[in-house]
Amino acid sequence: MNFQEEFNARFGDKYQNLQLKNVVVKKDSNELVVTFLYPSTVPELTAEEKHEIIAFIKENVNLEKLELKVKFMRVFLEEKLVLKAISAFFEQKYKLVTTYLNENNFKVSITPIDVQVDVELSTRMHDFFIEHKVVAELTKYLKDNFLVDFIFTLIENKDFVDEVDIQNVQMKTVAKPISRYNVEIVKEVVGKGIITKPEYLSYITAPKNSVVVAGFIRRIERRDFVIKKGKRAGQSKAYFSFTIQDDKGKIDCIYFCAKCYEKVMESLEEFMFVLVHGDVRLNQQNKLCLYADKIALANKLEKQPEEIQEKEHNGHVVNIEKFEALEQDTMFGEKNRYNKKILGKKIVVFDIETTGLDPEQDQIIEIGAVKIDNGNIIEKFASFVRPTVEISRDITNLTGISQDMVENAPDVQDVIKDFYDFTHDCIISGHNIINFDIKFIRREGEIMGLDFDNELIDTLSEARTARLKLTKFNLSALTNYLGIKLEGAHRAWNDAYATAQVLLRLNEIK
Repeated sequence: MNFQEEFNARFGDKYQNLQLKNVVVKKDSNELVVTFLYPSTVPELTAEEKHEIIAFIKENVNLEKLELKVKFMRVFLEEKLVLKAISAFFEQKYKLVTTYLNENNFKVSITPIDVQVDVELSTRMHDFFIEHKVVAELTKYLKDNFLVDFIFTLIENKDFVDEVDIQNVQMKTVAKPISRYNVEIVKEVVGKGIITKPEYLSYITAPKNSVVVAGFIRRIERRDFVIKKGKRAGQSKAYFSFTIQDDKGKIDCIYFCAKCYEKVMESLEEFMFVLVHGDVRLNQQNKLCLYADKIALANKLEKQPEEIQEKEHNGHVVNIEKFEALEQDTMFGEKNRYNKKILGKKIVVFDIETTGLDPEQDQIIEIGAVKIDNGNIIEKFASFVRPTVEISRDITNLTGISQDMVENAPDVQDVIKDFYDFTHDCIISGHNIINFDIKFIRREGEIMGLDFDNELIDTLSEARTARLKLTKFNLSALTNYLGIKLEGAHRAWNDAYATAQVLLRLNEIK
C-alpha cells in the first residue's frame, strides 16, 4: 500500500479535497518536504487538522535523518495560472513542441463544473497531438495541479503553417550518456541526426524524453488503424510495434509510420541490430514504451582501438592510493585497542553520491571508500562516475559535483567492477548503507553479474546501540560528538573517511 492509499484508509472522506502533490528530500538542509493541495473554494484547514495530518506522516514515514516540513497550499483557479501551467507542461514533456505553440493557441473557459480548453492547431500539430495522446497527459497534469476536471477540444486550422518541420528536427545533444555499446551507423532507416551513444536499457525505469537505445529487434509487427479526425479522417495509417533487447534489458517500441517509410520498415527483421531514438512514456497498459521517431541500422563494435589501449595500460579505471601514514600499527603497540569486530578483519567503509534518492531509478555519480586492515586505515578508493542524466542544480549545490566534473569520468560498470575487486573478501561498512548506499551498489552489481553479498556493518545501527547521549545519529552529529573532523561533507570519500573513524571509535575497548 502506498502513502496515498494509507492516508485514505486512515481518514476516509475527511480530507477528500486534500491531494498529495509531491514529496521532496532536500539533502542540503536535511529536510523532507511534503506538499498538499486543496481548492480555494473549500474552507481553510484548521490548526488541529494540520496537526493531525503531520502526526500521521510522522507515524508512517521513516524520518531517520530528516526534519519534516509539511506545506498546505490552496489552489486558485485563474485563466492566467492555467495558461502558465500549460506552458510548463510542454517545457517539461514536449520541449520541441514549444516551437509551434504559444498562449494564443489556447482558449480557457472556467465553469462552475470544470475547465474547458479549446486548442487551435495546425494540421501537422493536430495530428501530432492525436498520435502521441498529448491531451490525456496534459489533462492529468492540470487536474493534479488544479484539482478540477479539464475538457479539451482540438481544433484543426488548415491556415496555420509550421515554421519548422517537426518530422526532421535535429536531436539536441545533452549530457554525454553512458554507452553500453560502441556502434557505427550502417544506414539511417527513419529520420536523421541520431547520435551513436545508446543508454543502458536497464537504466530506463521511468518516462524520459530524447532517449537513444541500441539492441536487437524482437517480435516486430505491422498494424493499421483508421484516422478518426482531421483532413485524413477515414484513411488508414500504419504503425509498427517491436521490442528492443540487449543482454541485460528490453523495452517495447512503437513507431507511427509515414507512407514513405512503410517499405523500409517492412524490411526490418528480427535480430537486426538497430539504434532507436524517441520518448519513453507510459502506454495504455501503464507500461513503459519507447515511442520512436528515428531508427538506424548499426553494427555493434566490441571496443574502440584507443579504449583497448587505455584498458590494457591502466588495468583498472580507479587507482588505489596507499595510506602508509595512516598505518597505525594497532595504535603504537596497544594490542587490544579494538574489539573483535575490528581486530583481524578487513573492512571497506564506503559512501556514494547520487543523482537522487531513489535506488531503483537514480544513478551513482561518485564512490569513495577506505580499507581498514586490523584497525589500520591503509587504502583509499575514490572515483567520479559518469551518469546518463544531467546532474540537477540541487545535487550540485549539495555535493559540489557539477556536470563538468563527471563529463569525462568512467562508466559505472567499470567503477563497479573495480569496487567489487576492492571489496573482495572484506566486510562492507558505511553510514545508513542498509537503507540507501548498498541498494545502489547491489543494483549496479546485479546488472554485471557481480554479487555484493559481503557481511555488512552499518554505523548508524552501531551508534544507536552504543548508548551515546545523542538525539540525532546522522554523520555530522556523530563526528561532532566523537570529536572527529569532517571536512567536505556530502563528498563520497570525505564522508567515507569520517565514517571509518566513527566505526573505529565506536569499537574501541574502553
